[in-house]
Amino acid sequence: MSLALLRWGVFLLLCLFAPHALAGDAKPRRTAARASKLVRLKNGQMLHRDAAAAYQRMKAEARTKNIYLWVRSGYRSHAKQRRLYERYRKGKGPQAAKPGRSNHQRGLAVDLVIGGVKTPTYEWLVSNACRFGFKRTVRSEPWHWEYRPRSTREPEPGRDCVGRPLKRPRRETSAVASTEKS
Repeated sequence: MSLALLRWGVFLLLCLFAPHALAGDAKPRRTAARASKLVRLKNGQMLHRDAAAAYQRMKAEARTKNIYLWVRSGYRSHAKQRRLYERYRKGKGPQAAKPGRSNHQRGLAVDLVIGGVKTPTYEWLVSNACRFGFKRTVRSEPWHWEYRPRSTREPEPGRDCVGRPLKRPRRETSAVASTEKS
């Protein structure tokens, strides 16, 4: 009888653990597949690799204009998004999307430190972010930008992202003018 119980116990263990072991080899979990597409930025935040590459290009160009971009929040796990949403629903935190509905969970949304809507950083983003595939998607959150290259329109030639004419660089005319006069 003890041999029969032992066989039965082994059978039950195989039934419990075999599907998990086989599933790991046959089909990767979504979480692992998603994690392989994430890239860690220098400040520790993570973004989807395509969004991270576009953000790095945008950050480098902004820096040439003395604008410094900083990601306050990038990728969020389902658990973190759930906590933020629960805090929001209780009135203890800022607006947050339901878990599963936030592009932060895909690594495609960034919350940037902008300092307000009347700052040079925000103005630069409004004028230039579309050229890197980013757009502002939440009206009440000027710091929230999403990487949406397929639906973000490029500006017309000679115009910025909101249609304003680009400022032309000033030419150094004083040296040229003085040599032409002599």
